[in-house]
Amino acid sequence: IPLGMVIDELPQPANFIDELVFVKLKELGMPPSEQVDDAAFIRRVSLDITGQLPDAESTRRYLADADPAKRDKWIEKLLESEAYADYFARKWSAILRNKRRGDRYRRGNYAFHDWIRSSLLTNKPYDKFVGEIITATGELGTNPPVVWYRSVAAINEQVEDTTQLFLGLRIQCARCHHHPFEKWSQQDYAGMSAFFSRVGNKPGFEPTEQRVVHNRGVAEAKHPKSGIMVKPTALDGEPLSIPVDDDPRRALAAWMAAPDNPFFARALVNRYWKHFFGRGLVDPEDDMRQTNPPSNPQLLDALSSYFVESGFDLKQLVRTICHSRTYQLSSLPNDYNGFDRQSFARHYPRRLEAEVLLDAIDQINATHTDFTGLPKGTRAVQIPDFEGVKSYFLNVFGEPTGNSASERERSGEASLAQSLHLINSQGIHTKLASGRAKAYAADTERETGEKITEFYLLALCRPPEAAELQVALAHVEKQEAESKQVAYEDLIWAVINTKEFLFNH
Repeated sequence: IPLGMVIDELPQPANFIDELVFVKLKELGMPPSEQVDDAAFIRRVSLDITGQLPDAESTRRYLADADPAKRDKWIEKLLESEAYADYFARKWSAILRNKRRGDRYRRGNYAFHDWIRSSLLTNKPYDKFVGEIITATGELGTNPPVVWYRSVAAINEQVEDTTQLFLGLRIQCARCHHHPFEKWSQQDYAGMSAFFSRVGNKPGFEPTEQRVVHNRGVAEAKHPKSGIMVKPTALDGEPLSIPVDDDPRRALAAWMAAPDNPFFARALVNRYWKHFFGRGLVDPEDDMRQTNPPSNPQLLDALSSYFVESGFDLKQLVRTICHSRTYQLSSLPNDYNGFDRQSFARHYPRRLEAEVLLDAIDQINATHTDFTGLPKGTRAVQIPDFEGVKSYFLNVFGEPTGNSASERERSGEASLAQSLHLINSQGIHTKLASGRAKAYAADTERETGEKITEFYLLALCRPPEAAELQVALAHVEKQEAESKQVAYEDLIWAVINTKEFLFNH
């Protein structure tokens, strides 16, 4: 491994993210990679914000555009698209456990997903988004976030999911004993439990549904060892005396959203950092204990403060991250950062998520996948819940099940089953034979090279290199008219199986 070098000059920072990342890299003697080119940028940011490839014509116009602000403008276009809400609603539905547990749950699952999606589309402030989930009361027809309480029905689930998902803390151990790697005790766990002690259920308007209610009474929870009743107490906070008519969850939501809360904003910005970089500043992203410090504490603090000052604006956070030169670094290493895994001296390639990959395969083939019970044309990232649609492709490529609040349910690991599926599955071959290859073979007006270039722009967001174009042209043009479709199928199949297509880089 090359020793660190003395860095005299660094790229000009675009914002405070770069300033703090580059200071760290200078200390380490680890120069960052070059800025990524336009082709790789438009593909990367489109996949990261919308889970969708740009169409070929949009890519063509973008690459030809000489406007120095075109990257910022493209980010803005993505954030204003419905595809942004579709993609991030899928992400939030997974960790909010929006899982189908039988057909009787369909109405609630769909209502909750629609609420999540609408909240993202309108850019609802994150503190309000979380507060409406935590304090949800009533029936799902009028207040869809109550569906969350269907998946976290027990108090221990409510406590543990709240702290892990919204505070970045795993306090499960403290339910039975003092946390072995952290300061949280059974007293802390009981104090958090007391916030949920007055949550009750009543029959809903539909026979299989329930209403979430606040049961009037004293909010408290029993310490499992001493038997003492513990008042609602925020982590590192003082016990609260809450009037019997007040829902204690409102006090919890207010504490979480307070500007000086040391956990709430940090957990979210770390989660989103991981989404865009493949690794959190603290990793795993929901295990932010003292014995698992951030790789760049100053950056985590600055991002958290910025998020609070923005009014918990999720789109602004995404915008700021994607504007940074750090996000726009190439994934190609230099002599000094090839072994970097946590300093963000380069971009870390990530395999496309299951839903994103399936949608991309459909897009480049001009086909669609039919999902049982959903309208024709529904994309995989638009599926409202988990376990409601059975798909071998999504399962084998690591789609989560919605069983927990952890994003680690989603697998990014490669497997033999995945390779075999892409190489010779009937589903892939059907798509190859019924979509774009067939249309290209039937299109006698355009030149072969024009069609190949269009396909490369769509699949890889770049025109083919001279050698690639030469090989592709030779393969297609040597075929008889009736065999040209098979030649185009070969080309599409070959690109699908490349790392350049399978990875976001």
